[in-house]
Amino acid sequence: MNTNKFIALMILCIGLPMSSCKDYLDVNVDPNQSTSSRIDLQLTSAQLQTAIAIGQRIYPTVSVWSQYYTGGPGVSIGDPDQHKLSSSESNEVFSRMYRGNLNLNFIIKNSTENYYIAIAKIMQAYNFQVCVDLFGNIPFTDALKGDIADGSVLHPSYENAQNVVYPGVETLLKDAIELIEKGGAYAHPAGDDLIYHGDMDLWNKFAHTLLLKLYLRTGTALPAGFYVDDSQFITTNDENAAVPFPGGSAGSNPFWNAAKSTSLGNYFIATTTVLEHLTATADPRIDVFFDEAVGGHRGLHPGNIESVATGDNNWDRPAGALNPTGGLIFSPTAPVILMSAWEGNLLLAEAAVKNTGVSDLDAAYEAAVNASFEYLGLDAAAVAAYLTGGGALDAGNPIKSIALQKWTSMNGLQPLESWIETRRFDNAANPIFSSAGGIFKSPTKNALGAGIFPSILPYPENEESLNKSFPGPHDLTDKVFWDQ
Repeated sequence: MNTNKFIALMILCIGLPMSSCKDYLDVNVDPNQSTSSRIDLQLTSAQLQTAIAIGQRIYPTVSVWSQYYTGGPGVSIGDPDQHKLSSSESNEVFSRMYRGNLNLNFIIKNSTENYYIAIAKIMQAYNFQVCVDLFGNIPFTDALKGDIADGSVLHPSYENAQNVVYPGVETLLKDAIELIEKGGAYAHPAGDDLIYHGDMDLWNKFAHTLLLKLYLRTGTALPAGFYVDDSQFITTNDENAAVPFPGGSAGSNPFWNAAKSTSLGNYFIATTTVLEHLTATADPRIDVFFDEAVGGHRGLHPGNIESVATGDNNWDRPAGALNPTGGLIFSPTAPVILMSAWEGNLLLAEAAVKNTGVSDLDAAYEAAVNASFEYLGLDAAAVAAYLTGGGALDAGNPIKSIALQKWTSMNGLQPLESWIETRRFDNAANPIFSSAGGIFKSPTKNALGAGIFPSILPYPENEESLNKSFPGPHDLTDKVFWDQ
């Protein structure tokens, strides 16, 4: 079965988009899996669950909080633009991630095919880490033990993100790498693996890149022997970890589906934050990320739509937003990217700053910019001009250059990862984004107070109502352990 058929079949099975909050799977109430299911279908379903989790309902919120987009004309100012968010808005990303992990757990528990098991462990590691980086402490050790044979744990406790979950994610990745590198005559996925079609070398690169990201976020030195050379990691666009969408009846990008069914595609416009930065650095990606307003690029101060004159619709839009068939950024065929070459190279650049003998800072930074420009269809001359101009690496503060380049490259492509990284890189000693002196702007109506920005997602409403071990809500200004 080819990839498009798997996508179409799984979308029919899991429902894209969800029709209402009632359709959310609560992992603590109904975690049972059929022991007669096929591991290929479980793998495809899990990968689609992950793609929908990070690419649908949470996508516009983190795009606003990353200050790429703000609410445009035609509707009332939204909660994210006011730095507000209800707990129900967290239901989908949380439930989808755990639902995907249940599919993956079926593979780990019931299969003897080592390559499938390795992929399942890598995907579980990705899902758990995303949940930690969005919510902080989460269910982990007992989170997938709802079956009778596993003890019928229907109300798993929340565990410490730094001391329990992150080490658990590290173990999953190390186990997967060991299974892949040991090799053997095991079945290779094909069209059922939407990301790499069973290419275990690429899965190994994905695992190593996730492990590198984990070490950088914990602030620990890279273990001896972990880094050999850059070829262990995702560094070129043909290595990107992404879930594709063919469009049409076979299945479209999740945010495209959601936006076109709710007119959100006509809602978002560019912020002055992102346009001013792209203009100041003479970044040619401005014309690729956005469809230009009549008369030149024009954005809006975050959350300031209520001050705009009635009928003023002349704003930069995400590329393709107003096109019935989409564009490069806003498109029915846009993939949901889990890990990109620009991200992998910038992780290597950061590792080079913090570790002796790891990668080459200048080369890794330039490779990241090249990967971003290539993906967006810009030529080598544009890269060269940018790297010797506004995009040059600041030797006096390379971490700031890396952070800004990551934020810029992820515009419209990886907003969830971008929002995570803007929080991690920014601090009062090195203000880049939300700290005083950074480029982010306090929205016109800021429910948190002037100059205060969200730093965590609220726990899901479903968890509060259904999990008896729920620890209680936290504020949007609470922090994940690495955000200090």
